[in-house]
Amino acid sequence: MARREMKEEALNLVPIMNLVTILIPFLLTALKSVELAIIETKLPAISQGGPPPDDVPDKPPLSLTLALTGTGVRILAKPDYLGLGEAAPAEGGAIPPTVPCKSGGACKDIDDYNWDDLNKKLVQIKEEAKKDETDTSSVILLPDKDLRYEILVKAMDISRKNLDKDSETKSLFPVVQIAGGAQ
Repeated sequence: MARREMKEEALNLVPIMNLVTILIPFLLTALKSVELAIIETKLPAISQGGPPPDDVPDKPPLSLTLALTGTGVRILAKPDYLGLGEAAPAEGGAIPPTVPCKSGGACKDIDDYNWDDLNKKLVQIKEEAKKDETDTSSVILLPDKDLRYEILVKAMDISRKNLDKDSETKSLFPVVQIAGGAQ
């Protein structure tokens, strides 16, 4: 048997180099089109009891909560700061929303929520709480379990900044906390 000598052939790398040359600009372009938005939130702290007796504040904190439901937004806070009048319970015993949907019944989509009225009421609450020199930096959002995500994000945006350009108050409640457990 005769032994054949094997010749080593040089690898042709041109096709691979062409592919890499095309892929790099494409991947860089695709990377630029993917942008992530981060909304900073905090979860409410769970504590064992109240503050020590010597740390009791002179004025109660605002404790502003927005309950986001399918029929509108209900504003919950200490009665001193609301100044909005407490709504009477409906026939079924449920308290109606402070800011009902534009359609009057169940909200059909994100545009059916009355965001302008909610923002105006939040500005009123912020100004009332500022008079009492109360900490007015945080708001707690309490969404229904079947509430759509974009409604929650819109409520976060509305509660952070004042939509009225003529007002002195620019920032409303920059610290947004999301609470769970809504029925």
